[in-house]
Amino acid sequence: MMKNLITFSVLLLFLCTSCENDDFDLKNPNVEQFVRQIKNGSYNKFEFSGNGERLWTEMPQFKVEHIPILINFSNDTSLISPFDHIPLNPVSSIPPYRMSNGKACIMVGEYLLWCIEGIIEGTAFASLTPILLNQTYTEDERLNGKEIIEVSKLYQNWWEESGKFGNMNKLPLDDTVYKWR
Repeated sequence: MMKNLITFSVLLLFLCTSCENDDFDLKNPNVEQFVRQIKNGSYNKFEFSGNGERLWTEMPQFKVEHIPILINFSNDTSLISPFDHIPLNPVSSIPPYRMSNGKACIMVGEYLLWCIEGIIEGTAFASLTPILLNQTYTEDERLNGKEIIEVSKLYQNWWEESGKFGNMNKLPLDDTVYKWR
């Protein structure tokens, strides 16, 4: 009897966790769930053509109230590869990745900062691609993890000084060497 109860409990737990992908709400997104899913490769919200062909990954409809939570996660310098499950601007032809050990990757924190920038600007996508640039570098140089954390601090400061008060006129990267590509 106890063995059956344990087996049933494990099976129930498995079923509940395997259904997580299906219950993500694009209109009222859970940031923690989104970050977990993009990191583990299980985010699966796609736009489809009329004949059912998968076109691109849909961006959750993040709102201003999601910014502080996204900022908290933006210190994550881990790399995601492959990244075909991550929402990217479907009109962009610019590769959104960095190379690491011969693999194309996207840095989690940089990507989440891009999501925040889109919220601030009132668009689904802040730019064509989630690539932060230092204007003093060449166009192909990418920011390293330490620099992404510095930019995350700029967003945190912006939030504390302006964003949480509804002041979206001044952008976090104004008067800095950083810009979105």
